[in-house]
Amino acid sequence: MRIGEFAVKNNTTIDTIRHYMDLSLLIPGKVGPYYEFDSNCQKDYDTILSLKHIGFTLAEIQTLMLYERIGRHTEYSRKKTYRAFFYNKLLWIEEELYRLNSMKDRLQDTLKSMPLESGHSHPQSGVPFKALPLLYCNECGTSYVLSEGQVENGQVISGKLTCSCENSLKIRDGILYGKGALHHDMCDDIGDTFIDDYVKTTHVDYLKNLFMSLQWARNNYAFSDHKDGVILELGSGRGFFLRNVIDLLSKDSLYIAVDHNPRSQAWLKESLADVIGNGNILFLCCDFKTIPLRPESLAAMIDATGSSNYAFEHEDFLLDSLVDLLADGSTIYGHYLVFKNFAFNSIIPEKSRKWFKKESVKDQLAVLGFNHLKEYETSPISQGGPRESFFVEGEKIFNYLYIGKLCR
Repeated sequence: MRIGEFAVKNNTTIDTIRHYMDLSLLIPGKVGPYYEFDSNCQKDYDTILSLKHIGFTLAEIQTLMLYERIGRHTEYSRKKTYRAFFYNKLLWIEEELYRLNSMKDRLQDTLKSMPLESGHSHPQSGVPFKALPLLYCNECGTSYVLSEGQVENGQVISGKLTCSCENSLKIRDGILYGKGALHHDMCDDIGDTFIDDYVKTTHVDYLKNLFMSLQWARNNYAFSDHKDGVILELGSGRGFFLRNVIDLLSKDSLYIAVDHNPRSQAWLKESLADVIGNGNILFLCCDFKTIPLRPESLAAMIDATGSSNYAFEHEDFLLDSLVDLLADGSTIYGHYLVFKNFAFNSIIPEKSRKWFKKESVKDQLAVLGFNHLKEYETSPISQGGPRESFFVEGEKIFNYLYIGKLCR
């Protein structure tokens, strides 16, 4: 019979049969251009399966079958050799079982030391009192004042703030809501498996670049210079940046995590419950252009792809509208998505592409008054994942990190 029929008969694939032929495990005859599989091929195939079922590798099966073919009619020697092969395989399996059982025991002990629940509750975190004097209405130019609220441990858990023109900010579950926050129904829910799902579905090259960027930031962002100041992160998202630097923040600083997605802010706040407690993190949910903060109140701004994400839908540079929040001498820590090239079918609008070019971003930061201090860029990559589907085949991007000081 021919190869296709032989594969069907044995419930396998033609590729598998060809692989066995490449290893000389199956040696069919040939009639013209076609291979013919006879009863000897079937016998060899049955031998392969039986040996695989008791743990032999294809390389070991190859050796056994070569011995069988070369040493024909030497029954005593055959039995002796086969017995040695089988005995050695049995010893190996016993050693593997011992190793696997030891691994199983260690794994069970480790699981027992990793309870599902923390075993203790965390006090509810909210809007720190020290953040209230910074809140400022961009329309009437007056401060927001707390008019009602629930206060615990020097933090506002829920409440309302109003200004002279009767604009209001609300605090719910410890998160401050301003203008432009998305409605909950407009946002995808975020489950406990988000990080697992993200790592599993995102290309390893993109994950490597993300890690290299975060590591460079840890090593080069001078948070100690702002130990008494206010640091704002523009676009906290799922908290990749904050989770990686939270241990570096001073207990005397105030860190403001801004995003317009209420679900991601709530999820991030909850995921950091174990390490929040000093009252030095404010979760603010609002549109980037309506951040209710007093001008020149920031010692540092972390633009962790906030401007890049904004540029997907806008032609202006986001920091143009926010630079007034920074005090003279403050620091910008920028993290930008930069395209090495644009494909003809790129999803990046023509009018926004300059904000995905390294030199354009760098030049605009200089126009805003930032003196360049340090920079870093990752290797270009061509694949992302379901949540980073912003470049098409033929395009490559890299991460560009920039540190600069504002000099007005």
